[in-house]
Amino acid sequence: MNFIVHIILPYLLLYKYWAIFIITLIASLAFPVPPGTLLMASSAFASQGYLSFFWVVFFGSLGNIVGDNIGYWLARRYGRQVLRKIGFGKMLDSEKYQNIESRLKKRPGFLIFITRFEVFSNLAVNLMCGLGEVPYRKYIIYELIGEILQVTLYCTIGYFVGDNWEAISGIIGKSLLLTMFVVALCVAIFWKKIWRAVTRKPVA
Repeated sequence: MNFIVHIILPYLLLYKYWAIFIITLIASLAFPVPPGTLLMASSAFASQGYLSFFWVVFFGSLGNIVGDNIGYWLARRYGRQVLRKIGFGKMLDSEKYQNIESRLKKRPGFLIFITRFEVFSNLAVNLMCGLGEVPYRKYIIYELIGEILQVTLYCTIGYFVGDNWEAISGIIGKSLLLTMFVVALCVAIFWKKIWRAVTRKPVA
């Protein structure tokens, strides 16, 4: 996605914080924009005096949070209607799916927090929380903690590596892909045990 980054960078320098807000917002809705890379680039510019580190973190966090909330509320208000219209009614009514929703509603914290660090799993969990009507208070607490920490982490890396932000971004991207591959492999190996644990009726 380097070509996307190089297309966006001039707009980042021109519109500054508004660009950071809009880019992180649309990225949180699963558009193919690498928000972590752009946050590191913005912080590298902050280390050179072009931007303020504080405002980069603020607008980066705000964009992510607004985008995540859009996904959550769209799924909560319209998700079930849309899924039923396109033929997923049986899935929504199945016992296994309802067990998953029940477990997510009771203990959503860790899943919400950990998925803030990866765009696509982030969106999926936002939609699942909305569909399952996870209490908004629970959702927003872990959402705020996770997003602010994630943005601060990327911005801190970008600020201290300065001109080397692009190389570091590539290393982080490869590490993330490797981690996702390992996780997917573990899920494939232990799928039956994981599925039984997830779909087992929760203890009242």
